[in-house]
Amino acid sequence: TNLTDNSLIHGYPQGQTGKLCWNIRSVADRIIIEYNDDGCGIAPEHIDKIFNPFYTTARSEGGTGLGLHIVYNLIVQRLQGTIDASSTLGEGVRFIISLPQEPVTKLNP
Repeated sequence: TNLTDNSLIHGYPQGQTGKLCWNIRSVADRIIIEYNDDGCGIAPEHIDKIFNPFYTTARSEGGTGLGLHIVYNLIVQRLQGTIDASSTLGEGVRFIISLPQEPVTKLNP
């Protein structure tokens, strides 16, 4: 939901439509989820900061900067996966999520 919300809020100017695409596949022992939009993209100076807590370029519009931080923490900490983002201005953004098909269960001693 947070990825889709970010695309709708940040990727498209008011009234502009676009394309949101999800591709999910199994590769060896991983589930690979690719998500991309064809919106305005993320500037190079911002792409490395998007998963940081409270980082937003839309603070004046009510953005908290927590959406992608929550996504990152859920994928990395809870689901034992990875997430990478890439973008080209004017061509949209792409996220690649890799999750184990069978996460390791952590036992409490």
